[in-house]
Amino acid sequence: MVDQKLITFLTLLEEKNYTKTAQKLYITQPSVTYHIQSIEKDYGITLFENAKTFELTEEGKAMLEYAKNCLIADKELLNNFKKSKENQFLEIGFTNTLAGTKNLNSIFGFALENNLFFNCSSAHHNIIIDKIKTGELDFGIIDHNFYDEKLESITLSQNNIILVCDPNGKYKGVNRITRENLQNAILVMGNVESGLYDSTITAFKNKNIKLKNNTILKSDSANLIINLVKNYDGIGFVYESTVDDEIEKGSLKKLEILNFNPYQNVYLIYSKASNLFKKKQLFIERLKKNKEV
Repeated sequence: MVDQKLITFLTLLEEKNYTKTAQKLYITQPSVTYHIQSIEKDYGITLFENAKTFELTEEGKAMLEYAKNCLIADKELLNNFKKSKENQFLEIGFTNTLAGTKNLNSIFGFALENNLFFNCSSAHHNIIIDKIKTGELDFGIIDHNFYDEKLESITLSQNNIILVCDPNGKYKGVNRITRENLQNAILVMGNVESGLYDSTITAFKNKNIKLKNNTILKSDSANLIINLVKNYDGIGFVYESTVDDEIEKGSLKKLEILNFNPYQNVYLIYSKASNLFKKKQLFIERLKKNKEV
């Protein structure tokens, strides 16, 4: 259980007012003052550089990080205790750009084959990471490089990023586009900060491909990227596994650039912390064993 003094400290930083903090926590204003002074006394520190603006000292910043971590750990433990007593489904979050990819369908199929039922939802990778830390999600499937000492990961696959266009548009007779033609094209790619976008832009830089007169449209939906490509006669950057069926049917065309082969790894991420939710442990064990076969 998180120390009430830490909760008071966090709330005070949100409200920046002792009276409002007291009202929000249903305690008296002197109690708020007592909690703050107790933290400073117990640790031998000064929390605030400026008591009026609530600007933190370096020690105060360290205490803020500590308080946040305590709150996260408390939420995760509470969620794990709850799940251990209930026949709950696995909670899985995935990044929007992975919707429709074969690797996402594969991991969901694997869970069902092992009688491990789940609820799933899509969100930004940072939101998924935060929810895993609090135990709101058991797993995340993300297409974005990350490092977090509190999380474990399993690399599920490598998603190739390809260029696509309308087979009946301006690139009808073109199979390989030049860098010069690319610099004047309408480009459609993932939203900024998505793995799809970051990997595409990084590949541009690594191959010294410079964009100049481009109109750039962005979306995290593969279907919307395809629609924008066709509606605006542009060039889209998508995961190959989301569009290989359309390419095979001829409703979408693949383009190439010489020596340009970007990709993004897909990871299954989960908390390192010990977990009482047996279904989660079973899922991890079976998935690791399946990858070894």
